[in-house]
Amino acid sequence: MQFLRKIDTFNKNSRKFITYFSFGNRNHKNIFKPLHISNLLVMDKDNNLMQEKFVIDKEDVNELLRSFMKKYVVFAPVEKKHGVSFQKIDDEKNLCLSYTSTTTPPKKVLYPYKEKLFSFDLSKSEFFESKDNKKTIIFGIHPCDVNAILQLDEFFSNSMEDVYYTARRENLIIFAINCNHAGENCFCSSLGTGPFLEKGYDLLLTDIGEKYLLEVGSDKGKDLIQGNEFREATDDEIEKKREVEEKALREFKKFVDFDSLKNILEEKYTDEIWEEVAEEGTDNSFPCLSCASCSLVCPTCYCYEVFDYIDISLEKGSRFRELDSCQLLEYAEVAGGNFRQGRKERLRHWMMCKFGFAAAGESSKCVGCGRCIEACPAGIDITEVARRLGERNG
Repeated sequence: MQFLRKIDTFNKNSRKFITYFSFGNRNHKNIFKPLHISNLLVMDKDNNLMQEKFVIDKEDVNELLRSFMKKYVVFAPVEKKHGVSFQKIDDEKNLCLSYTSTTTPPKKVLYPYKEKLFSFDLSKSEFFESKDNKKTIIFGIHPCDVNAILQLDEFFSNSMEDVYYTARRENLIIFAINCNHAGENCFCSSLGTGPFLEKGYDLLLTDIGEKYLLEVGSDKGKDLIQGNEFREATDDEIEKKREVEEKALREFKKFVDFDSLKNILEEKYTDEIWEEVAEEGTDNSFPCLSCASCSLVCPTCYCYEVFDYIDISLEKGSRFRELDSCQLLEYAEVAGGNFRQGRKERLRHWMMCKFGFAAAGESSKCVGCGRCIEACPAGIDITEVARRLGERNG
Protein backbone atom coordinates (compact mmCIF):
# COMPACT_ATOMS: atom_id res chain seq x y z
CA MET A 1 0.00 0.00 0.00
CA GLN A 2 1.45 3.36 -0.98
CA PHE A 3 1.28 6.53 1.05
CA LEU A 4 2.15 10.20 0.62
CA ARG A 5 5.18 11.35 2.55
CA LYS A 6 5.78 15.03 3.28
CA ILE A 7 9.32 16.45 3.39
CA ASP A 8 10.11 20.04 4.43
CA THR A 9 13.50 21.49 3.55
CA PHE A 10 15.00 24.96 3.80
CA ASN A 11 16.23 26.59 0.61
CA LYS A 12 19.27 28.73 1.38
CA ASN A 13 18.98 30.78 -1.79
CA SER A 14 15.31 31.79 -1.43
CA ARG A 15 15.47 31.54 2.37
CA LYS A 16 12.09 29.82 2.34
CA PHE A 17 10.85 26.42 3.38
CA ILE A 18 10.06 24.23 0.38
CA THR A 19 7.68 21.29 0.67
CA TYR A 20 8.31 18.05 -1.19
CA PHE A 21 6.12 14.98 -1.40
CA SER A 22 7.21 11.45 -2.24
CA PHE A 23 5.38 8.15 -2.54
CA GLY A 24 6.35 4.78 -1.09
CA ASN A 25 5.19 1.77 0.84
CA ARG A 26 5.21 1.34 4.59
CA ASN A 27 8.84 0.20 4.51
CA HIS A 28 9.81 3.35 2.60
CA LYS A 29 10.86 1.27 -0.38
CA ASN A 30 10.30 2.16 -4.02
CA ILE A 31 10.29 5.88 -3.25
CA PHE A 32 9.46 7.90 -6.30
CA LYS A 33 11.49 10.97 -7.17
CA PRO A 34 10.42 13.85 -4.87
CA LEU A 35 8.21 16.47 -6.50
CA HIS A 36 8.83 20.15 -5.94
CA ILE A 37 5.70 21.87 -4.71
CA SER A 38 5.39 25.63 -5.05
CA ASN A 39 4.08 26.61 -1.64
CA LEU A 40 1.85 23.55 -1.21
CA LEU A 41 0.59 23.01 -4.72
CA VAL A 42 0.24 19.29 -4.00
CA MET A 43 1.01 17.01 -6.94
CA ASP A 44 1.16 13.22 -7.20
CA LYS A 45 3.77 11.00 -8.85
CA ASP A 46 2.13 11.59 -12.26
CA ASN A 47 2.14 15.35 -11.71
CA ASN A 48 -1.64 15.47 -11.20
CA LEU A 49 -3.17 18.04 -8.87
CA MET A 50 -4.28 16.40 -5.63
CA GLN A 51 -5.38 19.31 -3.48
CA GLU A 52 -7.79 21.62 -5.27
CA LYS A 53 -8.66 24.22 -2.64
CA PHE A 54 -6.39 27.15 -1.90
CA VAL A 55 -6.56 30.56 -0.28
CA ILE A 56 -5.61 33.84 -1.93
CA ASP A 57 -5.32 37.29 -0.38
CA LYS A 58 -7.77 39.76 -1.87
CA GLU A 59 -5.04 42.25 -2.69
CA ASP A 60 -3.37 39.56 -4.84
CA VAL A 61 -6.31 39.33 -7.25
CA ASN A 62 -5.16 42.37 -9.22
CA GLU A 63 -1.67 40.94 -9.53
CA LEU A 64 -3.15 37.67 -10.75
CA LEU A 65 -5.22 39.53 -13.34
CA ARG A 66 -2.17 41.42 -14.57
CA SER A 67 -0.38 38.13 -15.15
CA PHE A 68 -3.37 36.82 -17.12
CA MET A 69 -3.53 39.90 -19.34
CA LYS A 70 0.01 39.25 -20.57
CA LYS A 71 -1.08 36.04 -22.29
CA TYR A 72 -4.85 36.17 -22.62
CA VAL A 73 -7.71 38.41 -23.69
CA VAL A 74 -9.52 39.02 -20.39
CA PHE A 75 -13.17 39.96 -19.92
CA ALA A 76 -14.23 40.99 -16.43
CA PRO A 77 -17.09 42.80 -14.66
CA VAL A 78 -16.44 46.53 -14.86
CA GLU A 79 -18.45 49.21 -13.09
CA LYS A 80 -19.79 51.91 -15.36
CA LYS A 81 -22.15 54.84 -14.84
CA HIS A 82 -25.28 52.79 -15.53
CA GLY A 83 -24.25 49.50 -13.95
CA VAL A 84 -21.78 46.64 -14.19
CA SER A 85 -21.04 44.86 -17.45
CA PHE A 86 -18.43 42.47 -18.80
CA GLN A 87 -15.79 44.34 -20.76
CA LYS A 88 -12.43 43.52 -22.25
CA ILE A 89 -9.89 44.90 -19.80
CA ASP A 90 -6.28 45.99 -20.11
CA ASP A 91 -5.93 46.89 -16.43
CA GLU A 92 -7.79 46.26 -13.20
CA LYS A 93 -9.29 49.76 -13.05
CA ASN A 94 -13.02 49.73 -12.22
CA LEU A 95 -13.00 45.95 -11.67
CA CYS A 96 -16.09 45.02 -9.63
CA LEU A 97 -16.33 41.54 -8.09
CA SER A 98 -19.02 42.48 -5.57
CA TYR A 99 -21.78 42.94 -8.17
CA THR A 100 -25.11 41.13 -7.91
CA SER A 101 -25.87 41.10 -11.63
CA THR A 102 -24.52 42.63 -14.82
CA THR A 103 -26.72 44.54 -17.25
CA THR A 104 -26.00 42.06 -20.06
CA PRO A 105 -24.65 38.51 -19.80
CA PRO A 106 -21.06 37.53 -20.62
CA LYS A 107 -22.58 35.33 -23.34
CA LYS A 108 -21.37 37.98 -25.78
CA VAL A 109 -17.77 36.76 -25.34
CA LEU A 110 -18.70 33.42 -26.92
CA TYR A 111 -21.65 34.54 -28.99
CA PRO A 112 -21.40 38.19 -30.11
CA TYR A 113 -24.57 40.13 -30.78
CA LYS A 114 -23.29 40.65 -34.31
CA GLU A 115 -20.40 38.90 -36.04
CA LYS A 116 -18.97 38.38 -39.49
CA LEU A 117 -18.98 34.71 -40.46
CA PHE A 118 -17.03 34.94 -43.68
CA SER A 119 -16.18 37.17 -46.62
CA PHE A 120 -15.14 36.48 -50.20
CA ASP A 121 -13.53 38.13 -53.20
CA LEU A 122 -14.20 36.25 -56.43
CA SER A 123 -11.85 38.44 -58.44
CA LYS A 124 -8.98 37.06 -56.34
CA SER A 125 -10.51 33.65 -55.67
CA GLU A 126 -10.27 34.40 -51.94
CA PHE A 127 -12.44 33.19 -49.08
CA PHE A 128 -11.95 34.25 -45.46
CA GLU A 129 -13.68 32.48 -42.58
CA SER A 130 -13.83 34.64 -39.48
CA LYS A 131 -13.03 32.21 -36.67
CA ASP A 132 -11.88 33.73 -33.40
CA ASN A 133 -9.08 31.63 -31.88
CA LYS A 134 -7.83 34.10 -29.28
CA LYS A 135 -7.12 32.59 -25.87
CA THR A 136 -9.64 34.23 -23.60
CA ILE A 137 -10.56 34.32 -19.91
CA ILE A 138 -13.95 35.31 -18.50
CA PHE A 139 -13.05 36.47 -15.01
CA GLY A 140 -15.62 36.96 -12.24
CA ILE A 141 -18.55 35.24 -13.95
CA HIS A 142 -21.46 34.20 -11.72
CA PRO A 143 -22.88 30.65 -11.41
CA CYS A 144 -26.09 31.43 -13.32
CA ASP A 145 -24.10 32.64 -16.32
CA VAL A 146 -21.76 29.64 -16.20
CA ASN A 147 -24.80 27.35 -16.27
CA ALA A 148 -26.15 29.36 -19.22
CA ILE A 149 -22.90 28.75 -21.09
CA LEU A 150 -23.19 25.02 -20.38
CA GLN A 151 -26.65 25.11 -21.98
CA LEU A 152 -25.31 27.01 -25.00
CA ASP A 153 -22.54 24.40 -25.27
CA GLU A 154 -25.23 21.75 -25.60
CA PHE A 155 -27.22 23.68 -28.18
CA PHE A 156 -24.30 24.67 -30.42
CA SER A 157 -22.84 21.16 -30.48
CA ASN A 158 -26.01 19.07 -30.53
CA SER A 159 -27.18 18.02 -34.00
CA MET A 160 -24.70 20.20 -35.85
CA GLU A 161 -21.59 21.86 -34.47
CA ASP A 162 -21.34 25.64 -34.77
CA VAL A 163 -17.70 26.09 -35.72
CA TYR A 164 -17.64 29.78 -34.78
CA TYR A 165 -18.95 29.16 -31.27
CA THR A 166 -16.75 26.08 -30.82
CA ALA A 167 -13.59 27.94 -31.82
CA ARG A 168 -14.16 30.49 -29.07
CA ARG A 169 -15.27 27.90 -26.53
CA GLU A 170 -12.19 25.72 -26.96
CA ASN A 171 -9.99 28.72 -26.25
CA LEU A 172 -11.98 29.94 -23.25
CA ILE A 173 -11.12 29.68 -19.57
CA ILE A 174 -13.93 30.24 -17.07
CA PHE A 175 -12.74 31.87 -13.84
CA ALA A 176 -15.97 32.10 -11.86
CA ILE A 177 -16.94 33.63 -8.54
CA ASN A 178 -19.72 32.44 -6.25
CA CYS A 179 -22.43 34.87 -5.16
CA ASN A 180 -22.35 36.11 -1.57
CA HIS A 181 -25.65 37.94 -1.97
CA ALA A 182 -28.88 37.47 -3.91
CA GLY A 183 -30.15 40.32 -6.05
CA GLU A 184 -33.68 41.68 -5.82
CA ASN A 185 -34.77 39.79 -8.94
CA CYS A 186 -32.56 36.69 -8.69
CA PHE A 187 -34.19 33.26 -8.46
CA CYS A 188 -31.35 30.93 -9.46
CA SER A 189 -31.68 28.98 -6.22
CA SER A 190 -35.06 27.65 -7.43
CA LEU A 191 -33.47 26.24 -10.58
CA GLY A 192 -30.27 24.81 -9.12
CA THR A 193 -28.10 27.25 -11.08
CA GLY A 194 -26.82 29.32 -8.15
CA PRO A 195 -25.87 31.04 -5.95
CA PHE A 196 -22.93 28.61 -5.72
CA LEU A 197 -21.35 26.64 -8.53
CA GLU A 198 -20.78 22.90 -8.64
CA LYS A 199 -19.51 22.36 -12.18
CA GLY A 200 -18.50 24.06 -15.41
CA TYR A 201 -15.62 26.18 -14.12
CA ASP A 202 -11.87 26.05 -14.58
CA LEU A 203 -11.22 28.16 -11.50
CA LEU A 204 -13.66 29.34 -8.84
CA LEU A 205 -13.44 32.06 -6.19
CA THR A 206 -15.52 32.38 -3.04
CA ASP A 207 -15.34 35.48 -0.87
CA ILE A 208 -14.87 34.14 2.67
CA GLY A 209 -14.17 37.47 4.35
CA GLU A 210 -10.62 38.76 4.31
CA LYS A 211 -9.55 36.22 1.69
CA TYR A 212 -10.81 34.26 -1.28
CA LEU A 213 -11.15 30.50 -1.39
CA LEU A 214 -9.77 29.35 -4.75
CA GLU A 215 -10.89 26.02 -6.22
CA VAL A 216 -9.50 24.28 -9.28
CA GLY A 217 -12.02 22.64 -11.58
CA SER A 218 -9.97 21.55 -14.59
CA ASP A 219 -6.49 21.02 -16.01
CA LYS A 220 -6.83 24.40 -17.73
CA GLY A 221 -7.38 26.01 -14.36
CA LYS A 222 -4.52 24.12 -12.79
CA ASP A 223 -2.14 25.22 -15.55
CA LEU A 224 -3.27 28.84 -15.23
CA ILE A 225 -2.24 29.14 -11.57
CA GLN A 226 0.79 26.87 -11.69
CA GLY A 227 3.77 28.58 -10.06
CA ASN A 228 1.76 30.97 -7.89
CA GLU A 229 2.32 30.87 -4.15
CA PHE A 230 -1.10 29.91 -2.84
CA ARG A 231 -1.42 28.01 0.40
CA GLU A 232 -3.75 25.10 0.98
CA ALA A 233 -7.14 25.99 2.47
CA THR A 234 -7.82 24.85 6.02
CA ASP A 235 -10.95 22.97 7.09
CA ASP A 236 -12.21 26.14 8.80
CA GLU A 237 -11.81 28.15 5.61
CA ILE A 238 -13.64 25.50 3.59
CA GLU A 239 -16.40 25.55 6.21
CA LYS A 240 -16.69 29.33 5.78
CA LYS A 241 -17.67 28.72 2.17
CA ARG A 242 -20.64 26.64 3.31
CA GLU A 243 -21.66 29.35 5.76
CA VAL A 244 -21.52 32.02 3.04
CA GLU A 245 -23.70 29.89 0.76
CA GLU A 246 -26.29 29.32 3.48
CA LYS A 247 -26.43 33.05 4.17
CA ALA A 248 -26.87 33.83 0.46
CA LEU A 249 -29.70 31.30 0.15
CA ARG A 250 -31.63 33.03 2.93
CA GLU A 251 -31.61 36.31 0.97
CA PHE A 252 -33.69 35.15 -2.00
CA LYS A 253 -37.06 36.84 -2.39
CA LYS A 254 -38.23 35.23 -5.63
CA PHE A 255 -38.96 31.56 -6.13
CA VAL A 256 -40.29 29.49 -9.02
CA ASP A 257 -41.22 25.90 -9.74
CA PHE A 258 -40.99 25.42 -13.47
CA ASP A 259 -41.11 21.64 -13.14
CA SER A 260 -44.66 21.82 -11.78
CA LEU A 261 -45.72 23.47 -15.06
CA LYS A 262 -44.61 20.51 -17.12
CA ASN A 263 -47.94 18.72 -16.99
CA ILE A 264 -50.17 21.76 -17.38
CA LEU A 265 -48.62 24.00 -20.04
CA GLU A 266 -50.28 22.18 -22.91
CA GLU A 267 -53.73 22.82 -21.48
CA LYS A 268 -52.69 26.37 -20.53
CA TYR A 269 -51.65 27.14 -24.10
CA THR A 270 -54.83 29.13 -24.68
CA ASP A 271 -55.15 30.43 -21.12
CA GLU A 272 -56.36 34.01 -20.77
CA ILE A 273 -53.22 34.93 -18.84
CA TRP A 274 -51.29 35.29 -22.11
CA GLU A 275 -53.77 37.85 -23.42
CA GLU A 276 -53.76 39.67 -20.11
CA VAL A 277 -49.99 39.97 -19.80
CA ALA A 278 -49.41 40.73 -23.48
CA GLU A 279 -52.29 43.04 -24.35
CA GLU A 280 -54.08 44.29 -21.25
CA GLY A 281 -51.56 44.45 -18.46
CA THR A 282 -51.85 43.12 -14.92
CA ASP A 283 -52.05 44.69 -11.48
CA ASN A 284 -48.25 44.75 -11.43
CA SER A 285 -47.30 45.34 -15.06
CA PHE A 286 -48.19 47.19 -18.25
CA PRO A 287 -48.92 45.37 -21.53
CA CYS A 288 -45.91 43.86 -23.27
CA LEU A 289 -44.19 46.25 -25.69
CA SER A 290 -42.58 43.51 -27.81
CA CYS A 291 -39.33 45.44 -27.47
CA ALA A 292 -37.23 42.24 -27.09
CA SER A 293 -35.30 43.62 -24.11
CA CYS A 294 -35.84 40.26 -22.40
CA SER A 295 -34.11 38.41 -25.25
CA LEU A 296 -31.32 40.93 -25.42
CA VAL A 297 -30.32 40.39 -21.78
CA CYS A 298 -31.13 36.66 -21.54
CA PRO A 299 -28.01 34.48 -21.20
CA THR A 300 -29.70 31.47 -22.85
CA CYS A 301 -31.41 33.12 -25.85
CA TYR A 302 -29.55 32.01 -28.97
CA CYS A 303 -31.81 32.83 -31.95
CA TYR A 304 -30.11 34.73 -34.75
CA GLU A 305 -30.69 36.17 -38.20
CA VAL A 306 -28.25 35.68 -41.08
CA PHE A 307 -27.82 38.26 -43.81
CA ASP A 308 -25.39 39.02 -46.64
CA TYR A 309 -23.76 42.23 -47.79
CA ILE A 310 -22.90 41.96 -51.49
CA ASP A 311 -20.80 44.52 -53.33
CA ILE A 312 -22.40 46.17 -56.36
CA SER A 313 -19.81 44.44 -58.54
CA LEU A 314 -21.12 41.07 -57.29
CA GLU A 315 -17.47 40.08 -56.87
CA LYS A 316 -17.16 40.74 -53.13
CA GLY A 317 -19.36 40.10 -50.15
CA SER A 318 -19.67 39.17 -46.49
CA ARG A 319 -22.07 37.13 -44.41
CA PHE A 320 -23.08 38.23 -40.92
CA ARG A 321 -25.24 36.88 -38.18
CA GLU A 322 -26.97 38.94 -35.58
CA LEU A 323 -28.91 38.11 -32.42
CA ASP A 324 -32.64 37.97 -33.13
CA SER A 325 -35.70 37.61 -30.91
CA CYS A 326 -38.96 35.71 -31.16
CA GLN A 327 -40.55 38.75 -29.49
CA LEU A 328 -40.10 40.82 -32.66
CA LEU A 329 -42.84 40.83 -35.29
CA GLU A 330 -40.43 40.18 -38.18
CA TYR A 331 -38.98 37.06 -36.56
CA ALA A 332 -41.78 34.76 -37.74
CA GLU A 333 -42.20 36.38 -41.15
CA VAL A 334 -41.91 33.72 -43.83
CA ALA A 335 -43.07 33.23 -47.40
CA GLY A 336 -46.84 33.19 -47.20
CA GLY A 337 -47.27 35.16 -44.00
CA ASN A 338 -46.38 35.41 -40.33
CA PHE A 339 -46.96 32.33 -38.16
CA ARG A 340 -46.65 34.24 -34.86
CA GLN A 341 -48.14 37.61 -35.67
CA GLY A 342 -49.94 38.35 -32.41
CA ARG A 343 -48.10 39.80 -29.42
CA LYS A 344 -49.74 37.19 -27.21
CA GLU A 345 -48.29 34.35 -29.30
CA ARG A 346 -44.80 35.85 -29.21
CA LEU A 347 -44.83 36.45 -25.45
CA ARG A 348 -46.19 32.95 -24.80
CA HIS A 349 -43.53 31.34 -26.99
CA TRP A 350 -40.66 33.18 -25.28
CA MET A 351 -41.88 32.33 -21.79
CA MET A 352 -42.52 28.69 -22.62
CA CYS A 353 -39.02 28.56 -24.07
CA LYS A 354 -37.64 29.88 -20.77
CA PHE A 355 -39.81 27.37 -18.87
CA GLY A 356 -37.94 24.71 -20.85
CA PHE A 357 -40.89 23.44 -22.90
CA ALA A 358 -40.33 25.05 -26.31
CA ALA A 359 -37.54 25.63 -28.82
CA ALA A 360 -34.42 23.79 -27.58
CA GLY A 361 -36.02 22.71 -24.31
CA GLU A 362 -33.44 22.35 -21.54
CA SER A 363 -30.78 24.06 -23.69
CA SER A 364 -32.70 27.33 -23.76
CA LYS A 365 -34.20 27.11 -20.27
CA CYS A 366 -34.07 30.01 -17.81
CA VAL A 367 -31.19 30.07 -15.29
CA GLY A 368 -32.82 32.53 -12.90
CA CYS A 369 -30.52 35.52 -13.38
CA GLY A 370 -33.50 37.93 -13.23
CA ARG A 371 -32.19 40.23 -15.97
CA CYS A 372 -35.43 40.05 -17.97
CA ILE A 373 -37.36 41.31 -14.94
CA GLU A 374 -34.86 44.10 -14.43
CA ALA A 375 -34.82 45.13 -18.10
CA CYS A 376 -38.54 44.96 -18.90
CA PRO A 377 -39.95 48.50 -19.29
CA ALA A 378 -43.45 47.12 -18.79
CA GLY A 379 -42.58 45.51 -15.47
CA ILE A 380 -43.44 41.95 -16.53
CA ASP A 381 -42.11 39.32 -14.11
CA ILE A 382 -41.66 35.77 -15.43
CA THR A 383 -41.79 34.33 -11.90
CA GLU A 384 -45.18 35.97 -11.37
CA VAL A 385 -46.54 34.49 -14.60
CA ALA A 386 -45.25 31.04 -13.59
CA ARG A 387 -46.85 31.38 -10.16
CA ARG A 388 -50.22 32.37 -11.60
CA LEU A 389 -50.17 29.50 -14.09
CA GLY A 390 -49.53 27.11 -11.24
CA GLU A 391 -52.31 28.58 -9.12
CA ARG A 392 -54.84 28.33 -11.95
CA ASN A 393 -54.06 24.64 -12.19
CA GLY A 394 -54.94 24.27 -8.52
